[in-house]
Amino acid sequence: MSGGIGTAHAEWPERPVTLIVPSGAGGGTDQTGRLLAAALEERFGQPFTVVNQGQGGGVVGIRAIRDAPPDGYTLGILYNFAHYKALGQADFEPADFTPIAQYNFDPAAVQVRADAPWPDLPAALEALRADPETYPVACAGGCGGSWPMAIASLFATEGVDLARVRMIPSQGAAASLQDLVAGGVAVVPCSLPEARGLLQAGMVRALAVFGEERQPAFPDVPTVAETMGEARALGAWRGVVGPAGLPEKVAGRLETAMDAIVHDPAFREAMAAGGFGLAWRDATAFEAFMAAEAEAVRTLIPRLGL
Repeated sequence: MSGGIGTAHAEWPERPVTLIVPSGAGGGTDQTGRLLAAALEERFGQPFTVVNQGQGGGVVGIRAIRDAPPDGYTLGILYNFAHYKALGQADFEPADFTPIAQYNFDPAAVQVRADAPWPDLPAALEALRADPETYPVACAGGCGGSWPMAIASLFATEGVDLARVRMIPSQGAAASLQDLVAGGVAVVPCSLPEARGLLQAGMVRALAVFGEERQPAFPDVPTVAETMGEARALGAWRGVVGPAGLPEKVAGRLETAMDAIVHDPAFREAMAAGGFGLAWRDATAFEAFMAAEAEAVRTLIPRLGL
């Protein structure tokens, strides 16, 4: 983290802080962002106002974080973003942001309608291999993001022709799941917490989760390893960032607060109640993680033909 701090920042925050969530309301990024906003507001004594900007598959919101004045009054929730540059959708780089901390990792899962003809993941893959154009796959955001990347990597190794799969972008998991229920798409890769309401309502079924083990909040959903015999841990991460050049004192105070929040039993309970996974990386580790992921994603996407 770099940048100095002047007297204007001595009492930060002196006024409300905007927390940009680059997704629509109701998805996992929105839900966890609102939990964080409440916790940050309690610790700093100023409102942390969540602003949803999910347009363009998140590009609008991420650009707003990147281009904000580095004064500590506009922060954001960042998630897997390396695909935007690899797909020519935006030119985001890890260096465009001041990393504060990572707080979450959620494995992807494969959702289908409750009345889908496939009893399990192998059956769904068999149908997609035979006729991929017939079964549109929602991206649950921008195509090339964490959820579609997870299922696309599975398609690539299981013989599904990626060039023929119809990938449908949306403004987030909530929108894609509604499209699934309405019959507009056949498959939605997203986290289990994002699908919780529709799973509980019996409108959607989860075929498998891309985690190392079953999720405690969803014990009946098998892992991809159980269904396919191959372990895969793929999914979405979320962290708090500011624009590049955020003053060190502001970034440091935020990192300290995030450390306390992520390890606070009340916050951990709230995350668990929503089915969201916890992951902690401080600013240094988070910065290295983002750089490594950017390299891996930009290597993988051309191989997938996305």
